[in-house]
Amino acid sequence: MPEKEDITGKMGNLIENLKAKGFSDKDILKLFSKKEKELVIPIGVFQNRSLGLLESLTLHLKDRVGLSYHQIAVILNRDDRTIWTSYNQAKKKLKTTKFKSPP
Repeated sequence: MPEKEDITGKMGNLIENLKAKGFSDKDILKLFSKKEKELVIPIGVFQNRSLGLLESLTLHLKDRVGLSYHQIAVILNRDDRTIWTSYNQAKKKLKTTKFKSPP
């Protein structure tokens, strides 16, 4: 197991190399603080039997999570038009302004 000082030294060298290549302090900080955002879908989203799975999912991601049609399409590997259609069909079925899903 590497010593704490050894790791600190290697990190220092890495930061110096990044600065030499033109990275600003702000850019370097972003590199080290960047985390993948995990998307968690509550199971209650799928409880409404009048909606299909894709309809329920697009309603949740659009209304509750606040994603755009394109972002949802990328996540689900679907065409933007499919997501738009699914969302609008679900809204017609529910006839409400907001999809209610459990917290």
